[in-house]
Amino acid sequence: MTTSTYAGIGARATPRAVLSDMTKMAAWLARTGWHLNTGGAKGADSAFSAGAPSGLQTLFLPWRGYNGLDGADCLHLTGFERDVCMDYAARLHPAWDRCSPGARLLHGRNVALILGPELTNPVDAVVAWSERGAAVGGTGMGIRIAEDRGIPVLNLGSMVPRAVCERLRDIRRAGPGS
Repeated sequence: MTTSTYAGIGARATPRAVLSDMTKMAAWLARTGWHLNTGGAKGADSAFSAGAPSGLQTLFLPWRGYNGLDGADCLHLTGFERDVCMDYAARLHPAWDRCSPGARLLHGRNVALILGPELTNPVDAVVAWSERGAAVGGTGMGIRIAEDRGIPVLNLGSMVPRAVCERLRDIRRAGPGS
């Protein structure tokens, strides 16, 4: 079975019921041939990660020791990869000049988990949660990255979990680049 990849993203303040749905979805997606890319943040990222088994997830971390995470599933960008991703993020962020160095690293991490560390390995879909499906905050940056590259965004802030899973099933059946 070939593996498809999705980015699991969302706000740290994702509602508890949605976090539970994310964990269940991640487990189902792993069983049906999906690999998770996520960012290791508290909230949505952690909920997705809790459902995906080791080896079927990659945690893209903005710096070593981020949220105490370390291990085989954790990926730290090289200097070159970080620079490539931050340049891409700067192009899409509405107020890059006002971002702190840490915020810039977090946005660069978002680019890597959606497009790959060198922007050459995009995910097949993004599963997100933002209130009412709006493109706000760090999740908004992830949504803008996906939209910029034509990657489907399935937002649990405006879709029910069943509809998201059905759409992912259809994306997987259609194959890469569909």
